[in-house]
Amino acid sequence: MGKQLFKSLMILGIFFTCSFTMAQKTVTGTVSDADGPLPGATVVVQGTTTGVTTDFDGNYSIEANEGDVLEYSFIGMTSTTATIGSEDVINITLEMGDNQLEEVVVVGYSTQTRGDITGSVSSVDMDEALKVPVANASEALQGRVTGVTVTTSGSPGASPKIAIRGFGTGNNTDPLFIIDGVQTTDANILNSINPADIAQMNVLKDGAAAIYGARASNGVIIVTTKSGGYNQDKATLTLDVWTGSSQPTKLVKTLNIQQHADMLWQSYNNDGVDTTHPQYGSGDTPVIPSTVQGIPVTATVKPGGTNWGKELTQTAPTSNISLSASNGTESGKYYMSANYFTRDGVVKYTGFERAAVAVNSEFKVIDRIRVGEHMNVAYTNGNGGDPVTMEYAIRSSPVLPVYDDAGNFVGPYSNSTGLGNSPNAYAGLYRGRDDYNKSLRVFGDIYAEVDIIDGLTLKSSFGVSMQHFDRRQFLALNPEAAEPRSTNTLINQDLSSYEWTWSNTLVYNKQFGDHNVSAVLGIEAVEGGGVGKEVQRNEFLFEDPEYYNLQTGTDPAIVNYAYEYKNTLFSYFLSANYNYKDKYFATFTLRNDKSSRFRGDNRSQTFPSFSAGWLMSKEDWFDSNAVSRVKLKASYGQLGNQDLPGSNPTLNISNLDQAYADYAINGTNITTGAILSSFGNADLKWETSVSINGGVDFGFINDKLTASFEFWQITTTDLIAQDFSLISTTAIDAAAPYVNLGEIQNTGIDISLGYNNTWDSGLTFSALANISHYKNEVKELISAFQTGRNDLRSGAMTRTEVGRSISEFYGRKVIGYTDEGRFEYEDINGDGVTNDEDRAYIGSPHPDFTWGLNLSAAYKGFDASLFFTGSVGNEIYNYQKVYSDFPSFVDGNRSTRVLDSWTPDNTNASLPALSTTIKNDEINPNSYFVEDGTYMRLKNMQIGYTFSDDIAEKIAMESLRIYVVGTNLFTVTGYDGIDPEVVAYDNLTLGVDNDIYPQSKIYTIGVTFKF
Repeated sequence: MGKQLFKSLMILGIFFTCSFTMAQKTVTGTVSDADGPLPGATVVVQGTTTGVTTDFDGNYSIEANEGDVLEYSFIGMTSTTATIGSEDVINITLEMGDNQLEEVVVVGYSTQTRGDITGSVSSVDMDEALKVPVANASEALQGRVTGVTVTTSGSPGASPKIAIRGFGTGNNTDPLFIIDGVQTTDANILNSINPADIAQMNVLKDGAAAIYGARASNGVIIVTTKSGGYNQDKATLTLDVWTGSSQPTKLVKTLNIQQHADMLWQSYNNDGVDTTHPQYGSGDTPVIPSTVQGIPVTATVKPGGTNWGKELTQTAPTSNISLSASNGTESGKYYMSANYFTRDGVVKYTGFERAAVAVNSEFKVIDRIRVGEHMNVAYTNGNGGDPVTMEYAIRSSPVLPVYDDAGNFVGPYSNSTGLGNSPNAYAGLYRGRDDYNKSLRVFGDIYAEVDIIDGLTLKSSFGVSMQHFDRRQFLALNPEAAEPRSTNTLINQDLSSYEWTWSNTLVYNKQFGDHNVSAVLGIEAVEGGGVGKEVQRNEFLFEDPEYYNLQTGTDPAIVNYAYEYKNTLFSYFLSANYNYKDKYFATFTLRNDKSSRFRGDNRSQTFPSFSAGWLMSKEDWFDSNAVSRVKLKASYGQLGNQDLPGSNPTLNISNLDQAYADYAINGTNITTGAILSSFGNADLKWETSVSINGGVDFGFINDKLTASFEFWQITTTDLIAQDFSLISTTAIDAAAPYVNLGEIQNTGIDISLGYNNTWDSGLTFSALANISHYKNEVKELISAFQTGRNDLRSGAMTRTEVGRSISEFYGRKVIGYTDEGRFEYEDINGDGVTNDEDRAYIGSPHPDFTWGLNLSAAYKGFDASLFFTGSVGNEIYNYQKVYSDFPSFVDGNRSTRVLDSWTPDNTNASLPALSTTIKNDEINPNSYFVEDGTYMRLKNMQIGYTFSDDIAEKIAMESLRIYVVGTNLFTVTGYDGIDPEVVAYDNLTLGVDNDIYPQSKIYTIGVTFKF
């Protein structure tokens, strides 16, 4: 009985085994995407641990049973499944994921999916950002990335000022730019890129930037340009053309000629002096002249006087044309583009143009080897005009026309004509119309990639940026000026510079069941250098650009300066990423840099970082219908700043000096000598920042609604500053050495909220809002305080002191008016006298928060978007009021604010009593000049329509879209200046409005053809 049962069980077991073996089979196939085969894609038998990854050509082979379901997945792609039937070959094409969490993001020498990132990395939605007709691609960051403050200038082609997570130093805070492997801190490089060529722009804000070590303390911006795709069905050709016009958003309102005359008469009466003026006559009331008096030419006065702001500005044309093509076969792909952009400035005879071409390509030499390149060549030319033009627009006399009756430029001719000393600003712009700032820049990289084994890739990349910059400025004779030039002058400046980066990396990616590991091991060398000079020559017979050059001047040429420089950086780095079950994440980075800018042991430093994340919502116990995603993350990292405020600060520098160094040693023959001009400090080292970041990401309703909160702190130590205490008052006239002493801490919070939905009707709508706040505090300084720019008429108005923010406004507090109508200042120290001892902090340029809001919708071919941005709580020091509201130049014009000046009958006025002179130190730094800089701006509005495929096909196109765009359509602000966006002179003079170029309101219409 027992033996019979055993035989029966054996037979039954063999039967089932044979049945199973017969049902199981080998399934093969290829996994691809739109660009071609996908090596490293995962193929898993659903519900089991059986799985494989595709090889270099995207091929796979797996054992499975009929009826089993195979699941195919790849980073950044939407996973899909296939049920095994009778077929033995299953080929799958994966599509890019609609979920932003699956987007592949370039984060420094490697990529990660957005959902796996544990550091603070933000990306710009380039489709939305490029709806703004920007000249410089970095403008696309404004209001769209948390923790990034972008201040734009209205001047065409001017680079915005970018600050990532506050101001950690009084020195340079420009971020590091990585463009297809090219590394630079020169923000002007983004003027050389056609923004339409950019596929992705990512910002590393915390320890994630530590992979770039000694250049990363100010943050890193990674720009990736477009490339073609493998196995494209056909070439894609895109032509985008737009044109439009721009006009100033705002100008300072100035007095008309009658108001100007009355203002002067009131000033005379208040001062008790005779009411006599070279233009307005004598007597109880002024008389408006019909022609300008006291000048050697006849010039008719315009009715109401000359509005110089309107004379100097214009409605200016702007246009852009971009053509791109891409294609790819099984063995290669390419993308190429050509672009021409031009924008005339709203200030006459100013403008910017760019012509650029780009070629990106990659080819498979053999199955495991790929070679490629990125190349961009750009020519730019700009003329920003005289930076004090808008100051002249405020203080030029309304009596003066632009031209005399003979059609020649007219001016004050002397300081005794009662016309002020401002030159004819229109004449200055016209005479400088042929000035230029030309740049030819070539940058890009070549690279080779070798797939050594499955998941292990070696890449070598050599990136280079070369630029030749040439600037010409001709200062023509201006005989009509009150203080005319005695000679004309040509100034030529040139710079030839280069920067190359050679990076070699070994990248490993592997999945072991539930464990995913990726790592980058690299070695990198960077070298930068250049040579430049400025030469001027005076006295030219003819003022024609066809004639004047450095050869044709009469006087000897003068070399104002000449220099040559070179610096190097050599680095090792390691970065490793790990995740378990796509639920627990960790990243570790280590980089060692050796810089030629320092000496001895200070040349080398190691920068570590670590980050971790936990996708809580993927835990088995997490069960919520409303909350679809919760991820916690934290990071720590050390970052460096090797940029120095001076040249060769580690060395003593001596200069030839005929007056002080040449000496007759033997009492007869004079020997050439050199004198110490600056002290060096061999112990100088780079500034170091420690970044701590913590955050949480939420998804609601299947991630249709998202939210992200990040709390961060960045502490920068070893600030580089000059120590004047090391130079005695009786020492030789040499610059003080730079030392490391100081600490600044920035603490903040970044919040982003998003909503994205598509309804069955076809309507799509998205909204993305972000808010950023930071608090800046100086923890330690080399001295009791540091002042900002002090070469202005009223002296320094900013001060940096321990316990306060960097660059706060400092001066007297105006608390009212005296009985004589002068400013009354607060007696801070209570000694009964108001003087400089009563100065205090009167405002801060740092905002309470900055924000951005992007709204977009699309329905049946129509699309529309609105983009708002703004700042809240920051204050601006309106230095222009020194000229527009006070008699700094008594005969010059003023703003209409002086119409509300103090009188015995108007004691609640905006301004003190009118006078012909500055009284009571009223233009010295005080709270009158400090204004609320809060603003809200409709930065961009676009409406477009994409024609149906049927219409496009009839005209042999793949798609056709037309659109209209309005930029800077309105600004809501209480600020009295031209614009609340103020580009800082330096980091110790933040928020001071001086000689800014007006912002432009731009209207454009465009069309996009795709073939």
